[in-house]
Formats: sequence, C-alpha cells, structure tokens
Amino acid sequence: MVEIGDSPRAAESDRTLEFIRLLGNEERRLYAYILALVPRWSDADDIAQQTRIRLWQQFDQYDPSRDFGAWARTIAHYLVLAHRKKSEREGSRMTNEFLEAVAEQVTQNIDEVEVRQRNLLICMQKLSTGHRDLLKRYYSGLEDRRDIAADVGRSFDSVRQTVRRLRLSLVRCVDGLAMAEASGE
Repeated sequence: MVEIGDSPRAAESDRTLEFIRLLGNEERRLYAYILALVPRWSDADDIAQQTRIRLWQQFDQYDPSRDFGAWARTIAHYLVLAHRKKSEREGSRMTNEFLEAVAEQVTQNIDEVEVRQRNLLICMQKLSTGHRDLLKRYYSGLEDRRDIAADVGRSFDSVRQTVRRLRLSLVRCVDGLAMAEASGE
C-alpha cells in the first residue's frame, strides 16, 4: 500500500518547500552579496531573479550536507560574471580582479553586509519621499542623470551635490545604527 506522503506529488511538494525554506533563510544575504558586486540596483534585481531561477533549476544537484548560502552565492557569482562580461562590451570600468576582491570580502563579512543593508533601508525611510525618489532614480541606471536634473528643475551639479549630501547622511545614519546595536541600545 502506498502512503499518501510517499506519492511523487508529495515528494515534489516536500522538495519545493525545502527549497523555499532554504532560499528564504538566505535571500537577504544573497541579495546583499549581489548588490555589493553590481553597481546598479536594477542590474542587481535582474541578477537576483536569474539566480533564484537558476537555483531552482539546479536544486536537484544541491548537496544538503553543504551550506546552501555558499552554494547560492557561487551560482550568483557566475551570473554576476556573465553580467560583467556583457557590461564590458558596453564599457563597464570595473575589472574582474576588483570584482573577485569584493566578492571575497562580502563572503567573509556577509552577516555584517546584511545588517548594514537592513540599516540602510531603515535610514532610507527617514528621508523625505522626494529625496528617496531622487536617490532611486539617480542610482537605478535607468535614466540619464542630466535628464533627472532637468526633470526636477535643477542643474546637474546641484543634483549631484544633493545626492552627495544624501549619501553622506545615509552613511552617518547607518554607522550610527551600527554603533547603537554594538553598544546594546
């Protein structure tokens, strides 16, 4: 007699749930890793989506005795390299040696990167809606920065200075939250 839990459908469901659980535990760190290697948020989003798809496609090859996060970062790393190869044809300035060094540092400090990313999101919420939108547009890579300046009715240099001040404000905020967490506040 076949048990209900032993059916192929149940096994597939268990496999799917295990994948979702493992990915859910690692997704923020995985995204932080990708974001550290890719300068544009929109590119990082695309690579993260490609990584999730590839992880699912290759999940049968995953060895459960190994660290899922490390396996996922390896796959993401190869997708980032493929993206870099494409970007090089489009004139990217980062070298593969630089990318490898950043990847190694991020891997060694993945927990800290995740905390800083979480703190950045908290600090971004403290900005006005207009400033958040400006930063997102400026760094998305989807619009020419001079067009953004024209759209907001300011000079390019004025927008650059505003973005610079906002960036410094975010760094101070993220560092402040980190110091508060370290001191137990």
